[in-house]
Amino acid sequence: MTKPAIPLAQQVKAVLLERIASGGLRPGDRVRESELAAEVGASSIPVREAIRELVAIGVLDFAPRRGAWVRKVSLQETIESLEVKAVLEKLAAKTASDRLCGKCGSLRKTVRRIVAAAKRGDFIEFQRHNHEFHRAIVAASGNRALVRTWDSLAFDVRTKFILDFLATVDPVKVAREHERIVAALDQGDARASARLLVTHSRQLIKYLNDEIESAVRAAS
Repeated sequence: MTKPAIPLAQQVKAVLLERIASGGLRPGDRVRESELAAEVGASSIPVREAIRELVAIGVLDFAPRRGAWVRKVSLQETIESLEVKAVLEKLAAKTASDRLCGKCGSLRKTVRRIVAAAKRGDFIEFQRHNHEFHRAIVAASGNRALVRTWDSLAFDVRTKFILDFLATVDPVKVAREHERIVAALDQGDARASARLLVTHSRQLIKYLNDEIESAVRAAS
């Protein structure tokens, strides 16, 4: 039985979310409707529908005659999104561990790409594959509402903050944390995979909270 085709508007939306989350589109960047329509082989109608949906959830801003652009997100908003994403990934791990048990080949390949990018110091690629890794786990939960919510938050975790964080730590060590997450998922260990995912996220959250505290002290 063939899977139903994904509506073009949802395809466009997925493309935009992935690019924003991975840093391909940055805060303030314009969304060029004609180029996007040509890329996905669609008319302007599904592109505009996707843009409207992303404006509605706060991913994009829009103004008449200016079009749409990626909304700028504050450090505090990023922290809040990371905290919610950590909860969602913990929830996803409970069912994803059953579905991925003994079937983690694709995730292992993604981890190898993350580690390779870390060794090269290519943090843009690091973030792109990191996004791919975490989304694959969320998608494996089979919970469509969870996936939609996670996707709507992914844009808030900006590449700039990831780059700043990676400059303060051993990026290869951070990259290899994904190996332990995969090992737990491959064994069907929901509790361990959930714990490792949360611990992994908490490092970045702590770093960003420290940045806010430093800014407050500097201003006082």
